[in-house]
Amino acid sequence: MNSINSAQNNLSFTSRCPEIRDAQWVCQKVKNAFPHISTTKISAKMANIEDANWDLYRRFIDKPEHELLYNKNPKECNFIRLFAWRKRIVKRMNNARAYWRVGGKDDYRRVNNVLGQFKHDKLGNCGEDAFMSAAILRINGLDNACTAGLKVDGQYFDHFVCVFNKDGSTFNGKPNKNTIIIDPWVGMADFASNMFQKYKNVFNKFLIGINPQSEISFRDVDEIKISGLERFVLTMKHPELRYSNSTREFMQKK
Repeated sequence: MNSINSAQNNLSFTSRCPEIRDAQWVCQKVKNAFPHISTTKISAKMANIEDANWDLYRRFIDKPEHELLYNKNPKECNFIRLFAWRKRIVKRMNNARAYWRVGGKDDYRRVNNVLGQFKHDKLGNCGEDAFMSAAILRINGLDNACTAGLKVDGQYFDHFVCVFNKDGSTFNGKPNKNTIIIDPWVGMADFASNMFQKYKNVFNKFLIGINPQSEISFRDVDEIKISGLERFVLTMKHPELRYSNSTREFMQKK
């Protein structure tokens, strides 16, 4: 989405903190190693279009696809084609998730399944992005990587991120000065306090339901569990996910 990219370009990605720099590397790796489309980004962008064309949208929301595609009204045609395309890609996303979740009984298999979904279907939303971020952290030796959903003003909010404490402590769901969020969906990583402010003031056009006065917290924290052997196998299968800076170790100053 061009608007998200513009917001990212207006923010500084430089940091003297090696944990933030490496978290940003993870964020970019999820986006670029296996490029994929997010249907929730598309839906967020189209929300404004649908609101502006609400009467038309309401008329066609439950129509079968063939009726959408064969509408000949020139004033309605472009909107209907866009709406039909969005419906198709959301259906593809649901089918891809259903297919790749088969056999995903543990986190090692889930890593392979999500990578398969990215590679073959080229689709993924914030949940897949957050999980893959945590998996990359584990592959590179960080043992306290988690995924977590957000709560906004005490209510369930449909957005997932990767989260960890840079001091190596277990994340208990309550952010502190060491807590870092990786969020490839918005294309950014930073300390939790900074990310919350960016959600409220920069990305609230895309995270619909968050406003500058919102209180943001975490829910459903889930630590990624990958054994040492599984980490080694994943590194051999997917060397592009391994941090390869020759001047220092991952998440270390030197």
